[in-house]
Amino acid sequence: MSRPGVWMGRALPAVGLVAGARVTEGQMRNLFGEGLHPDADRIVAGRLAAGESPAAAARAARLGYRVQKWSGNDLVFRPPGSVQVLWALGSPPVRQLVEDIHTRIIGEVLAEAETEHLWVRVGADSLVQRAHPGVIAARFRHYENRDGMPLLHDHVVLSVKVRRQDDRWGTLHSRSFLECAVALSELYNQRLMEEICRALDLATVPRYPTAGQRPVMELAGIPEQLIDWAATRNKATMQRLAELAGQYQERTRQPLTTKIRQRMMARASHETRPAKKTSRPLPTLRARWRDGAVALVGEEVVDNLLRLARLAAATIRTTVRTAVDVAAAALEITAIVSVHRGGRFRHRRLLAEARRYLTRTLHGHPTPPHTDTTITAAAIRDHCIPGDPPNPDRPTPLANRTFTPAWAPTEVFRVRSVG
Repeated sequence: MSRPGVWMGRALPAVGLVAGARVTEGQMRNLFGEGLHPDADRIVAGRLAAGESPAAAARAARLGYRVQKWSGNDLVFRPPGSVQVLWALGSPPVRQLVEDIHTRIIGEVLAEAETEHLWVRVGADSLVQRAHPGVIAARFRHYENRDGMPLLHDHVVLSVKVRRQDDRWGTLHSRSFLECAVALSELYNQRLMEEICRALDLATVPRYPTAGQRPVMELAGIPEQLIDWAATRNKATMQRLAELAGQYQERTRQPLTTKIRQRMMARASHETRPAKKTSRPLPTLRARWRDGAVALVGEEVVDNLLRLARLAAATIRTTVRTAVDVAAAALEITAIVSVHRGGRFRHRRLLAEARRYLTRTLHGHPTPPHTDTTITAAAIRDHCIPGDPPNPDRPTPLANRTFTPAWAPTEVFRVRSVG
């Protein structure tokens, strides 16, 4: 089941749209299909009725130059598996609370993207310039995966049309923007878990669904059987990934690098993706989910998920240190990133790791604003060397600036244990 799409973004007033208004099929076709004003049909019709030529009417409906490659970027926001279980099987107030927090945190993440990560190329030399804050985006909510299992998630489709510093419409530097997707994803994970834990008196614990990979922070007390039960798509993908990885290593006798694994993950996801099924009403889905969960773990567990999670959280919260040691965090994230990224990395990697650090070490306890950027700045100041000389004529977005660790290569092994 899915809801009709709604508009969001700070650039909506520039095209006469209102946040929360329903997205029509014509508006999607105009903006994302042709790179035109969402209401291009109305604009052209009005100009023609006023006596303007077809060419002039068409120009009035454009947003800058014609899009050459793609006209939108799709960001997907979905909570971790334990949150999916609590949302799918919890009481109506709990379900609504989780969904409201999910919606609000998407807005927070989009606001950071609009403020910090919008760049355009300007002029014949394609100089990179910061764009005006604000995007035009359409948000689409879905409630199930292709197997019919619970998967609350939103697709936020961002138009590449943004305003330049001279207020003219330009085209988003999409590669620079998409390279920040991991940092934005970690911000969503951090803030979502903080807000759910604060609202429901819960805490998080690390879970290791894949051997040798980084942990996923889940709500403590939610049975792992239910997390696995809901994650049917992930199970099929990981099985296919293991097959592809085995074939690669048998063929090449080489270890699986992070980049190759990411490519294999995308292939495995594509190859195991089932065809879309007919969508069913949410009450029907919830009844089916409850029956399946009860058959797996019993009615008593399903009816007391929140109580079980709160009991587990009460023990965890007594041991969590809520104060953040910025110096220790800065050293740890630099060590982890330098090991995982081969001694050369970008600012966005440090920022993403700072957010993982906060999610992992505070177990859902809220952090003061800007703690993630404070840790990142300390890491750069105390443990990093700029990798590229600054060029004032061709500025590089902060997220894309490269760094190397300040310690010698032999010292990496000494600090590796920190992570």
